[in-house]
Amino acid sequence: MEFRLSITLCLRKTLARIMNAMIKWLLVTVMAVHGLIHLMGGFSELGIAKIEGLSGKTLFLIPDTLRTILGVVWLIAVALFLISALGLAIDQRWWKIIAIGAVIVSQILVVIWWTDAKWGTIPNILIVIAAFLI
Repeated sequence: MEFRLSITLCLRKTLARIMNAMIKWLLVTVMAVHGLIHLMGGFSELGIAKIEGLSGKTLFLIPDTLRTILGVVWLIAVALFLISALGLAIDQRWWKIIAIGAVIVSQILVVIWWTDAKWGTIPNILIVIAAFLI
């Protein structure tokens, strides 16, 4: 009986480690992909590329100069998400603070470009939840 109990506990611990690793790599992937999606906003606002399906409409009028600055902010969000994904991948404790910063920047941009970017709120929420749970 004692032998069965120790095998059961060992299996549970192994399964828990596997699940934690799967969740970690799923979150790394979500942050990296979500970050790369921000390239569309940056490229569009900087005039680097015309992205099919993006209207470019904002909730309020934004002068061209500010749009250019916000185009750079889109690219900063890319960098923050990729850095936080890398930090998580290599088990650095700082990944959470970078991820939270990335989400704040991202959500500000999502609100400004709500028509095109509203669905970005979903991964932003998931990333914040994960940062507090992992």
